[in-house]
Amino acid sequence: MIVLYIIRRPRIGKNEPPLVPYTIPILGHTFNYLFNIRKFIKECKKQYGECFSIYIFGEVVTVLSRDSLTEVFKSPDDFDFTSATNEFFPLKSLLPYNADVDIKFHAKTTREQISGKLDTNIGIIRKYLVRGIDEWIGDCNEPKTIHSAWYLVNRIIALPIANILVGEEAASHEDLVKSLGDLAFDLGPLLIIPPILFFIHKKLHELVITLPLRFGWNPVSRHREVVVNRLKPIVEKRLKEKDELGDNYKPYNDLFEYYMNRPDFDNTKPNNLHLHVDNLFAITFAAINTTSKAAVDALYDLAGRPEILDELYEEALIIDKECNGQVTVADVQKMVKLDSFVKESLRHSGNIIFLPHYVISKGYTFSNGLTIPGRRKIILYTEDMLKAKENFGEDAEDFKPFRFVNTNSPATKVDRSYIVFGGGKHACPGRFFAINETKMFLHKLILKYRVSTKSGKIEDKIYIGPLTSPSQSGIVFENRI
Repeated sequence: MIVLYIIRRPRIGKNEPPLVPYTIPILGHTFNYLFNIRKFIKECKKQYGECFSIYIFGEVVTVLSRDSLTEVFKSPDDFDFTSATNEFFPLKSLLPYNADVDIKFHAKTTREQISGKLDTNIGIIRKYLVRGIDEWIGDCNEPKTIHSAWYLVNRIIALPIANILVGEEAASHEDLVKSLGDLAFDLGPLLIIPPILFFIHKKLHELVITLPLRFGWNPVSRHREVVVNRLKPIVEKRLKEKDELGDNYKPYNDLFEYYMNRPDFDNTKPNNLHLHVDNLFAITFAAINTTSKAAVDALYDLAGRPEILDELYEEALIIDKECNGQVTVADVQKMVKLDSFVKESLRHSGNIIFLPHYVISKGYTFSNGLTIPGRRKIILYTEDMLKAKENFGEDAEDFKPFRFVNTNSPATKVDRSYIVFGGGKHACPGRFFAINETKMFLHKLILKYRVSTKSGKIEDKIYIGPLTSPSQSGIVFENRI
């Protein structure tokens, strides 16, 4: 313990952000980080300013807020998000066929093939959201209570996404859609394992959480097997059509067709299909998980505030009549009250600190004069920015569903104060798809049901360290007509 203390004793150089004092040797601030983070970080900022360092899991980590936080987005080449994320969540070990694929490829693919094709795919989103709602919520002539709604919403959200990713023929197989939807839930527990072994060495954490993989257990394996088996005959069918039709071949409108048209697609090579399925999983993990969480958080926020439901219903009814139920992207953009509600729900997501980065080796000096040395980890105090009175007024802490109506500030817009989707040139490229699907889901739900919490109260989210998970309390659905 003494040797470990000496090795791990934090060393702060000149002109660095101050290190918050701590009383527990070796552990430092780890306990407060895991179990009391909101109060702890808020008090640290009040006492030490917008930049300060804490000692958690055996290393000094610098917390940034307000102006310093936005500089990270403005200077993306000076910070490394991928390495910091891989420490906690070794996705490359879980998706071994995808290990050499650059994250920029997935970002470009999402931007061009998913968000960039909203006008084409909005009909698919509408069709399969309605089908999912009818199948998994169904008739509620008698009030129906659903607990742990995230799993339910995830299944509904996954249905249109699966059709867009692999096409309607492949997505007609229930086991394939279920695998795509369940992937994030099966990988999720790895995200919340505290990296206690960081106290000894960072590689030990990765070694332990990936140890089952070395003995053949991989939560992705069974999902990969299902998807590969379902896609294989479809790939062969499409390749045959290309050979027979030549220039008359009509490409399918799904992401996997895009993969098949890439130079690195070669169905004759062993495991080539596995590579592209893992590419698919990398996007699936982000697309379905984040969209379903945004949707279920908004659903709980709506259910806990029945006083706003009628106002949103009036807007939904007008738009639905105008388009005769065939909602387009233009119609989704008219849902200004719903858009404001979704944006406010995202602003109140509850995540305290988020988006870890490493400072690159040469270090970085912020405009306030403070310097952070190279290879220091930084974390962004996102709640501080999202609840800032300077940005959102004196009532910034309050949930005001129509705060953004008539402000020319849609939920997809990224600015220095609204950092839910990151910022700068690396802002989430899938946000346009996620917001449109979330709004479409809520629109159809509001038209069909009255929703409320079983308790009659606004339900709190569940905190897991600095992050949140949706409530597991009951939501009551009741037919409108």
